[in-house]
Parts: sequence; C-alpha cells; structure tokens
Amino acid sequence: MASIAHLRRLPRSMMVLYDRHRWVHHCVRSVGKLGSSMSRPIAFDATHVVSRLVVERPSGIDKVDLLYLEHFARDRCSTAVHYGLTAPRFHDAKTLPQLSALATADRWSGGELENDRAFARVLSAVAGIAAAHVPANERPAKRQVANRWQRRATQIVWRLSRGRSTLPEGAIYLNVAQHVFENHRFFTWLDHRRDVVPVFMVHDLLPLDYPEFFRPGYKTRFERRFATISRYARALIVASASVADRVRHEYRTRGLTPVPIWVAPLPSPLSAKREEQQFDAVLARHPYFLMVGTIEPRKNHLLVLNSWRRIAEDHPHPPKLVIVGGRGWENEQVLDVLDRSDIVRPHVVEVAGITDAGLAMLLRNARAALVPSFAEGYGLPIVEALSFGTPVLASNIAVFKEVGQDRCQYIHPIDGPGWRQAILDLCNANHPRAIQARTAAQSFCPPDWTAYFEGVDDFLRAL
Repeated sequence: MASIAHLRRLPRSMMVLYDRHRWVHHCVRSVGKLGSSMSRPIAFDATHVVSRLVVERPSGIDKVDLLYLEHFARDRCSTAVHYGLTAPRFHDAKTLPQLSALATADRWSGGELENDRAFARVLSAVAGIAAAHVPANERPAKRQVANRWQRRATQIVWRLSRGRSTLPEGAIYLNVAQHVFENHRFFTWLDHRRDVVPVFMVHDLLPLDYPEFFRPGYKTRFERRFATISRYARALIVASASVADRVRHEYRTRGLTPVPIWVAPLPSPLSAKREEQQFDAVLARHPYFLMVGTIEPRKNHLLVLNSWRRIAEDHPHPPKLVIVGGRGWENEQVLDVLDRSDIVRPHVVEVAGITDAGLAMLLRNARAALVPSFAEGYGLPIVEALSFGTPVLASNIAVFKEVGQDRCQYIHPIDGPGWRQAILDLCNANHPRAIQARTAAQSFCPPDWTAYFEGVDDFLRAL
C-alpha cells in the first residue's frame, strides 16, 4: 500500500498510528534535557494574526494560524505574545478568545453564500445561470462593514498596547507563522530567557532551494529567517516528512544538530464546514477544472493555460478552467494570456476572495483539481480536494505523492501533452481514467483536526 510506504518514510523519531479514518501522530522521541512529565505553560504568538486582521479573506497559512489560535485560546494558553517596535509584549491569555472570534467573523465562514459574489461569477460562467441568492447590490452588509472597522480598531489597539502580563517560567513560546523572523532584534529577548522553550512551525525552505520562484532579494530575507529558527528553536513542527528531511539536512549543512521535529499532515480547513450544497446538481452537469492558489510562477499556471489553448483550438466545447486565487508577482506572460487571449479567455474564470462554502461547492463538483506546481512544502489544495473525493491531477514531485497518499494522477510539471490528455480524459466522467481517478480520490484518508491537535498537545507536553 502506498500509505504504508509513506509511513516508512517518516523519521524514526515518530511513531505514526494509521487507520482508514485519520492520522494520529504521537511523539516518542526522548528530548533529553527538555523532557518533563509536567505540562509547560504555553505562550502563543498572535503577531501574524493581528497583522492580517484587515485582510478580507484569509490565505491558507492564515487559516492554519487561525486554527492554532482557536485551539490554544480554549484554556490551553497562559500568555498571548505580540511584537511591538523592538520587543515582544505579553498579554493575558483571556484576550485570545476575543481575538479568535473577531479574526474569523465574516472573513472565514462556510455559510456566507448570500454575499459570495466570487462564487456567483463562477456559477454564471460555468453553468450559465445567475445565482438568485446573491443580491445585486454591491454594497457589503452592514454587519460586515462593522466587523471590518472593529478588526482595524483591534489591530491598532494591539499594536499600541504595552501589555500587562509576563511570560511564565519555563513557558513554551509557540510561533506558527514565522512572522518577522527576518528581524533578529525581535528575538534577542530569548537570549535572556533560557528557561523558555521556543517551538516554531516551518512550512518549507523553498526560497533557499528555488530563489527563482520568489521576488528578488527574498532568498537573503529567508536566510535571516532560518538563522533565527536555527538559533532559537528547541523543537519544530512541520506538515510533511519531505520538509522535515530538508530541515534536518539544512541543520547538518550548517554544522548544527537538528532539533526534535514533529511531523503531521495538515487537515483541510474546509473539512469541518461541509454542508448540503444546493448547487451541486447544477455544477455537476457542467465540466470544469479548478486551480486554487495565488497566481505565481511556482504554481505553473502557464502550463495549464497553454493546455487550455490547445484544447480550445481542437474541441468545439472545451471545459471551463476556474482559477481561485489572487494575482501574485512576476507573472507578465500568465496575466497577458488571462487578460488578452481571445482563445483562452472565454473558457477561464478567475476569481479571488471566495468563501469557504463557495470553494467547497466548487471542489465537490469539479472534474478534478489541478496542482501542477514545480515545488511545494505541502499541498493543501490536494488535501482539500481529496477530502471531498474529488480527483486531483498533480505534479509528480515527492511531497505531493506523500501528501496525496498516492491517490492523485501524477504528471511531470513540464509534460504539456500529458496534462492536456489527462484533462481531456477526466472531462468525460465515464472515461476509464476518470472512474479510476474518482475511485482513488474516494479512498483517500483525510487527516482531521481533532487528531492533529491531539498530536500537537502530546508533542508540546513532552518538551
């Protein structure tokens, strides 16, 4: 079984219990001097959450940060940490539930279709009908406007507040967003608090390995981030064995001893927000494919758009391509195709800011999710799609095979003809390849948040 092979690739420091319904990770590695039978107080860094309060729709990393905040705000945290201009400020943990509630209000919800204009656009383009539930008035609801101003005011209050709490002795300092890690001055306080155990989440080291996919100068900035991680982290959390192996290699390359690493796949943020979807039958009758993520060179949108050009030239009724994500950087050629191609543009729908309910509906009914990335540290769109039993066409990179439990259709990221043929095969729901892809997707064992955070708690308890 591919899943068993995946288990064998996990580091020996971890024991992974696997069944058909969920992954459960338990850390069994001795952590030497860090080991303790007593639970340490936890200080959660909320700086990134506060910095993103004014963003209307959270990104994937934002959602992970918010889920961590929600988990630790439930009586599991003793202190909230927020960085001022030069140093952290410590706040009473009672502020976290309020921050969590405000951070998710009207920004991340499974039930806001009445105001989801992005989904309405897709429904109109794919199925040729208007979504009657979406009002014609472009003005946002009064509640949304009020919450938006409240989030902005809360952000200002957090930034100006001096803090009134102190960090308990022996606390675990948990930072899952790597926010401001490139600025060493924010972390020098840890040099004077050796009793504190910093635990960081590392999403990937891609800027070190593929600087060409990032903005100029970002590799240097990320070097500073990793310097902070390697200097202060006493333990790390990652989402894939591929990233764990890469982090250990980087430590050893720098002459450092790797710290304990807890490995667990991130569940889908959509998994707890499934609901009966009234447009399933409509969407299912119209073939479309879905790409989710920021439009940036690493995501390889150009390959898919070139495939659509050929399909549109050769077939009178091509499927729709739905791109969900904002426009990123250094995408001139991709944006030119999206904006000016008379062949491609009629068959592509580009939206951003969709609600979770809208995204869930699109995922549930797509012929397949397309994930042709050149490199990733994880693959949240893969987990999101497979969790709904939707087939996935993905690059044949190692991390995707790990994350997808070998349940995807894997194609080389520069194999244009291969991608084009796979899209055509899956466009026909009765094609043998489409049936095989659906069967594989429906056998995926999705991680769940309950088991995930049980593992996080166990890992932190062992430090």
